[in-house]
Amino acid sequence: MNVRTVIAALLVAASVLLVPPQAQAGAADQGSFFMSGQLGFNYYLKSGHPEDSQSSGRDFNIAPRLLYFPVKSFGVGGEANLYMYFNDNKQTSLAIGPRAAYYLKPDASHYPRNCCLTPWFGGNSSYWMPFVGVSLMYLMNRYDYSGYVTKASGYLGRVGVGAAPLIGDHGTAFI
Repeated sequence: MNVRTVIAALLVAASVLLVPPQAQAGAADQGSFFMSGQLGFNYYLKSGHPEDSQSSGRDFNIAPRLLYFPVKSFGVGGEANLYMYFNDNKQTSLAIGPRAAYYLKPDASHYPRNCCLTPWFGGNSSYWMPFVGVSLMYLMNRYDYSGYVTKASGYLGRVGVGAAPLIGDHGTAFI
């Protein structure tokens, strides 16, 4: 599978996930769907130090997540991760697997509102939802170094805690 095919497939999947599923309940309520994730791009400058890279590079990471809440606050679903690093060498990693998360959801009056970026994304109804989540994904990794290609696969586990800035009823900021 070439890198362009993987990128195209993940961008299509992320675009589909960005359209919030239609559910009758609000975020983290029983019977609802919730979309979140991460997106990042970095550019590295070259350095004259021997322990650092002698050339500039860039990386890209996207990790969409989709959860369904069979009961209030507890969601199950899936996560995908695409990571690419480019300089003289290239690394591409693709991981996909199940995810479970618990979102703290007392009534909306207990959440901090209108903080940071949320007023621009969700209006006055925006708030942050604290969470703890765990994912276990199958990982495929490809590393190209001076014409040599190494491939490896295995499992990637992710455990995290945080606060998700809610956008509307079914998504969080992709930051």
